[in-house]
Amino acid sequence: EKAKKVVGYRKDLLFDAMKHTEKAKGRLLYYYPIDKDQTATTTQAKEDNWIGWHNDSGFLTSLAGDLFLDDETGQPLSSDQIDPEAGLYVTNRSGESIHVKIPDDCMAVQIGECVQILTGGVVVATPHCVRGPRAGFGASDVKVARISCPCFIDSKPSFPLTLPDGCTSENACQAGVGRDKVPLLEERWVENGMTFGSFLQKSFEKYYDWSS
Repeated sequence: EKAKKVVGYRKDLLFDAMKHTEKAKGRLLYYYPIDKDQTATTTQAKEDNWIGWHNDSGFLTSLAGDLFLDDETGQPLSSDQIDPEAGLYVTNRSGESIHVKIPDDCMAVQIGECVQILTGGVVVATPHCVRGPRAGFGASDVKVARISCPCFIDSKPSFPLTLPDGCTSENACQAGVGRDKVPLLEERWVENGMTFGSFLQKSFEKYYDWSS
């Protein structure tokens, strides 16, 4: 339905790119416990202290719910043992940070920046981060770790990231949300038709400079 709202969008462009891709990879990520002396005890604790704010630079990311566990025993933790504010946060279109809790029997799909480019900003990437547990919340004697397993579905590296006919780069780039939280898209996608591989490399470089 969104594609119908994008003037100049080539029919089935994203569908065909994802249908025929061989670049789908899952990553099992383990978030180690945060040292207690690095963890604030108030509700003002840093929001992105487990992983910083970022956009996925690719196309689509499927994501199951997170799993919190005892780092020493490997056993899953009950909800009363976990800081209720720990976990995944996203930025909505109003610029607000929203705590996302994916149900155990569900999967979320995050939009990457390549889709934002291909749709001229009609569909925008989802800035997100992960907040670690605060000291003094949940079980005090447990070292809380987190596991997540995102699956990144992208095109081949040579895929050209091209705007819909009649759309400008400003339309695509400035439509994004949370622009103060991530490196600017226009500083990484620097020309219409830039390949996905080149864009990814440029993004890696900018994020490294951004966080250093």
